[in-house]
Amino acid sequence: MSEEEKQLIDGCIAGNKQSQKQLYLQYGPMIKGICTRYAANGEDAEDLFHDTFVFILTHFKNYKNISSLNGWLRTITINKAIDYYRRIKRQHTADLEIIDFADPSSPDITNRTLTMEQLTTYINSLPDKYRTAFNLYIIDGIPQEEITTMMGETPANVRSLISRARSMLRNKIQQYLNHEEFEF
Repeated sequence: MSEEEKQLIDGCIAGNKQSQKQLYLQYGPMIKGICTRYAANGEDAEDLFHDTFVFILTHFKNYKNISSLNGWLRTITINKAIDYYRRIKRQHTADLEIIDFADPSSPDITNRTLTMEQLTTYINSLPDKYRTAFNLYIIDGIPQEEITTMMGETPANVRSLISRARSMLRNKIQQYLNHEEFEF
């Protein structure tokens, strides 16, 4: 960890407003991006971001041996997002076969492009369980075994959730690329 990060952490522990502002400006976009990926909508993402940032500021003193500030903030944010997921968790999941995310052989796909904002919108439109499993595995690169523990699901259900999320996203993207209207 750099000396600048250590000073930033020490300032936040001491309640220094300038340090807190610097933390917000420097790491806020990363934290907000993670919150946006996990929340069902923009309002929930804002609430999750606020709750996460307050938690970080009030818990620095408990984590004095932070080796990587960026990694620690990322881990805290993902854990808070999982807590958010657990609060709104739905109880139904079906076992589905594993389906590849992309189907490059589709003859109907045109040269239309998909922006990151559109992809984020499609991901956010997934049901809560699917979105959470997809984000943890595909976006954050967390192994399925850990996801099983984090989400309180069986390994088969986690595989199914990821598979179904891929399938749903593939269908939405193919509809868009084929000039079909996307409806939520």
